[in-house]
Amino acid sequence: MKSIRRTPRALRTLFCLLVTLVASNGAQASTQPQLKDYARYIEQARADLGNVGVAVAVVHGDRVVFAQGFGVKEYGKADKVGPDTLFQIGSTTKAFTPATLALLVDAGKLGWDDPVVNYLPEFQLQDPWLTRHLTLRDTVTHRSGIAETPYFVLAAMNSDEAVRQLRYIPAEAEFRDSYRYSNLMYGVAGQVVGAVSGMRWQDFIKQRLLQPLQMNRSGASPYDFWDAKYVAPTFQGTAAIGRYSHTDARDGDVAVPHIMDERGTPKMIPWQSYDNAAGAGSIVSSANDMTHWIIMNLNQGRFAGRQILSPEVVKEMHQTQNLRGGDSRFPFGETSEGYAMGWNKSRYHERSLLTHGGGIIGFPAFVALLPEAKIGVVVLANSEQTVGGDNQALRKAIALRAIDDLLNKPQRQWSREFLARAKQSGAELQERKDAALKSRLQNAPASLPLEQYVGDYADQRLHSGPVKVRLADGQLELSFAGAGAYSATLEHWHHDVFRLLQKGRDESWSFVNFSIDPLGKSASLSMFDGTFDRLTQEQTR
Repeated sequence: MKSIRRTPRALRTLFCLLVTLVASNGAQASTQPQLKDYARYIEQARADLGNVGVAVAVVHGDRVVFAQGFGVKEYGKADKVGPDTLFQIGSTTKAFTPATLALLVDAGKLGWDDPVVNYLPEFQLQDPWLTRHLTLRDTVTHRSGIAETPYFVLAAMNSDEAVRQLRYIPAEAEFRDSYRYSNLMYGVAGQVVGAVSGMRWQDFIKQRLLQPLQMNRSGASPYDFWDAKYVAPTFQGTAAIGRYSHTDARDGDVAVPHIMDERGTPKMIPWQSYDNAAGAGSIVSSANDMTHWIIMNLNQGRFAGRQILSPEVVKEMHQTQNLRGGDSRFPFGETSEGYAMGWNKSRYHERSLLTHGGGIIGFPAFVALLPEAKIGVVVLANSEQTVGGDNQALRKAIALRAIDDLLNKPQRQWSREFLARAKQSGAELQERKDAALKSRLQNAPASLPLEQYVGDYADQRLHSGPVKVRLADGQLELSFAGAGAYSATLEHWHHDVFRLLQKGRDESWSFVNFSIDPLGKSASLSMFDGTFDRLTQEQTR
């Protein structure tokens, strides 16, 4: 009987212990950092800053704590953006390129400080000494002192032709004591991966990095998802098919890029190839897939129980490599710690912050990591908005809110702060436009009949390739070499100055200035900080 009387008391004691344990765990869970009304905040940020569609994912530790799409894939259509919708991620590709080098470092096939010419004997810069001493580390840290011209993204050229341009570009800053952003140097790094691995960088990254990370929807070129006729082969180029929809893609869940026209209405443009400098910006991915990449970076190279990269190479990629750094303007222009490998490095709430934006036109992207707090955010969008001179405003406003919440910091209305800055910068921009319009000379005709500006021109110093000026329907048209390359109508401004206007693109304030020689002939034109001499018939053959 005693045992029977004790049983209820034992059960009551056990029950009390269980209640205490559950209550304790509940209290612990309630103190864990959480995202607070995050979806509602994103919708408000979209309304504040303007957006067609955006996909957002947030990682904490090794878990995805948020993944959602907002808006639509194509303006005027009903198909919603989701966390698996594909976007071009632009220069957020850059952090992947050192990772492909790191795979080969881990395999003992190369070293960070090996000279490029060890693997690309034909590689050449204008300075022979610099050619011999430029290392793989230099190519992915923007410290070569060499910038670049825009010609490789305006003219249709392959990757060998694009990298060859580096031999014509003079160094403009100190080697390893300066910051000169260079997409072409990332193209060089990709070519080294190809030379060592025996396969194209695009194939190597898919097989050796994207597949092990189970980024199964991702690719390394827009041509992985579209037939060529739908893709512009250059930046600001044109596709062979003038009108198309996201439903024309081979994948059923893709977004299309948009820019804002003169009235502020979103206008669809084609996907654009960056394959000639693939390591700088060619990856296509989704918010969900990008969380796998973030988890690996936050967890010393591990993903899903597998060591993809060694902790040593991940640490090296996240270390400051270039103290000069760039102006990442995160969030409002605070001093940068410098540049790591494919990451801008700064500090936020007393922690190291790694960020990078992507700038494929119409596809702004943003990734932010706080490795010490194991927090990561990816924001992929399909429409351009420039706020306060920063085309990443919406993406940063979304990322900052998640970071603040997961660090248990007071909430700030980041989108409203960016909007306030936008109003100020918008007023300043309007003043500059008004000044340009006011300075336009009235009744100042061109020096020559339009047909006399027609011809082929080239920046022979920097090997731009031929730029054609033609007359069509009473207007001058300018185009870089290759089908689908950059082209624009030349609107007469005053005297021998013309404004570049691209069909279907936003308002342009870029100009072409023709120079007339003493014989009254068009001798050259100036644009994009270059001088293009008129070519003779012999030179154009």
